[in-house]
Amino acid sequence: MYTPVFTQNMQIEFGGRARWGATFGGYASVDNYGHGTACAGAAAGFSVGVAMKATIIAVKVLGDNGQGFISDIISGLDWVHNQASTSGRPSVASISLSANQSSVPLDDAVTSLTSIGVHAIVAAGNGNIDAGNVSPARATGAVAVGASNITDSKASFSNYGSVVALFAPGENIISAIFLYSEGWAIWTGTSMASSYVSGLVAYLISSRGNTTPAKMRANLKNLALNGVLTNI
Repeated sequence: MYTPVFTQNMQIEFGGRARWGATFGGYASVDNYGHGTACAGAAAGFSVGVAMKATIIAVKVLGDNGQGFISDIISGLDWVHNQASTSGRPSVASISLSANQSSVPLDDAVTSLTSIGVHAIVAAGNGNIDAGNVSPARATGAVAVGASNITDSKASFSNYGSVVALFAPGENIISAIFLYSEGWAIWTGTSMASSYVSGLVAYLISSRGNTTPAKMRANLKNLALNGVLTNI
């Protein structure tokens, strides 16, 4: 969820696995910013992603400047809730955004997803502050992901704290570009880190079978390496 996938990239990096789901906020149903396409590439791109066979459904809740309203984000999460409830299929909500403030309604919308079995993977945020103070990273049931860099250090911008379940690469990440039908862009942020973990969850569902969000969170933490990162 953010400013989703550039659809012409579907046949190149996504192999026809990506489709538009819904748009909230009156924005155009296309990615004119690039963030959503890059996040989708990290999660499930054929060349640069983790879950290379996953289906990608774009949900746009922010404008092409990366700004928007919490009410539209909640509407997008509610749409995901309804779609997952109807399909009954294992689902991963890759929530690559941060409100940069606390919002109980936003937290509740994310927690509601996990209550029906949707795995909510959330960017910890890019303010270098305690993620326990921002939504939806602090939402109960969510897997909040911080960003690390190539030196195995916490990225300088990454939020941190007890609500962060794990860290993943999030600095100078090569992923799909939105401007052309093929090509690459470099992105930095906890959005990229959470996208990698979203792809990992999809892969684990495929290879090991689905489980509850709580057990998946525990599995991720067990798979992660402890005591590796500095500046945490």
